[in-house]
Amino acid sequence: MAGTLPADFDDLLCDHTDAIAALTRDLREAILRARPELSERVYKGRPGLGFHHPVRGYVGALFPRDGDVMMGFEWGADLPDPHGLLEGAGRRLRYLRFTPADGPPTREHLVEYLDRAVRS
Repeated sequence: MAGTLPADFDDLLCDHTDAIAALTRDLREAILRARPELSERVYKGRPGLGFHHPVRGYVGALFPRDGDVMMGFEWGADLPDPHGLLEGAGRRLRYLRFTPADGPPTREHLVEYLDRAVRS
């Protein structure tokens, strides 16, 4: 569905549980289904999968971690947060935290915040 996997994507997930790997794959698919114009790149320094818009540039990245997956928005501090879901106190970055358990944030929240990030 979401196109060709970027190089090193499987390596990004190999040290994580099956649940975190599946969640990362699911979030990636939701992102690319909503925004097929985004390109992807695996970052090894801070292991994550970055998303780039053809005009806006780097928008954010998925960061699989022990127990959760963070979707970091490059200019998240500037994003409206009507649902109170963004975490982080930095001057630029804010994150949505996803866990294998169902609950907020949802895939719909992810797409809503992603759309805001691309439009801002």
